[in-house]
Amino acid sequence: MARPVRVEFPGALYWVTARTLPRHKLYRDEDELEDLVGRLPRLAASFGAVFHGLCALPSGYHLLVETPRANLSRVMHRLNAGYTATVNARRRRKGPLLQTRYRSVLFEEEPWLLRLSVFVHLEPVRRRAVADPWAHPGSSARAFGDPPAPVPGVTTDRVLGLAGGRAAYGRLLEASARTPPEPPGRHVWRQVVLGGEALRDRVRAALEGRDVREAPGFAPPGRGLTLDAVLGVVAEHTGLPPDQILRGKFQRVLARKAAIYLARRYTDLRLREIGTAFGVDYTTVHMAARRVEELRARDPGVDGLLAAVEMDLAALEGAAPSLEPAPAVEAPPTAGGAGTEAPREAGPSPSRKRARRPRTRGSRGQLELF
Repeated sequence: MARPVRVEFPGALYWVTARTLPRHKLYRDEDELEDLVGRLPRLAASFGAVFHGLCALPSGYHLLVETPRANLSRVMHRLNAGYTATVNARRRRKGPLLQTRYRSVLFEEEPWLLRLSVFVHLEPVRRRAVADPWAHPGSSARAFGDPPAPVPGVTTDRVLGLAGGRAAYGRLLEASARTPPEPPGRHVWRQVVLGGEALRDRVRAALEGRDVREAPGFAPPGRGLTLDAVLGVVAEHTGLPPDQILRGKFQRVLARKAAIYLARRYTDLRLREIGTAFGVDYTTVHMAARRVEELRARDPGVDGLLAAVEMDLAALEGAAPSLEPAPAVEAPPTAGGAGTEAPREAGPSPSRKRARRPRTRGSRGQLELF
């Protein structure tokens, strides 16, 4: 599954964000919010993490964290898994609370620590949770105020030093609330870095020797294919024309989902760009690609089809495929091509519809990915 890379080194600064699943809340009352914030001092003591800012909303959180021991993954696992387990026990529920993985962006202290601190503390105002950025109970903004109201586990010295003191920070926060600055996300390089060439070079060096084919923007020069090339190869293996795979109305055709999955792996396009091309939301691209990967792990027929497609894509790139091809498994022939669902014709009988479905194990439930 394509996802931003994780880069860890001593002293790294991260802007971490996470969102809850739909129809779930990060916290429901003051007790749950207190439990979440109260974990920061314990994480600092156990892992040496330094927290420079926090904003927790019912829909998710923003966190500015420094890792002197290069252990962000351990810090975030302890925070997210521990809090989810506590909330599940309290609410008598099971399963995850947060969507997929948290997002982490490396950033340079100058100028981004101060700018991100202001951005994070203004999040409740942007979400219209409060009118005054100092008033939100899940924000560490009050720790930077004058007089301060300390937030457990959050340190203020570095940010206030960059701002020029508490009074200067307060003026900056209030001015930014009146005239919002440009969102920092627009300056993120390859979904990973907020900073200049020095930090980017450090990330490149850390990634040397790692398989970053699935990391958006990090494929070696010349390795990324065009979307047209991916569609062409999928069309050859499935018997469906590229325009139908791309924009057809047959939303439950495996070829369409396979093309989305392979576009994430073999092109440099972003999620939003792929979604625009296929006429779906970028979140649908993410979920469809993940579910195709899960289906591939369960179904040898689907895995054999995708392995054959990947061999041809790798040949176009002039390199071996990123994954070892699975042993060839002969998929039962269908009218629409191996492992695909053929388009419907005008007025087909019910029996013909059933005959044209792919015969993969548990096919109907597994192929309905959208």
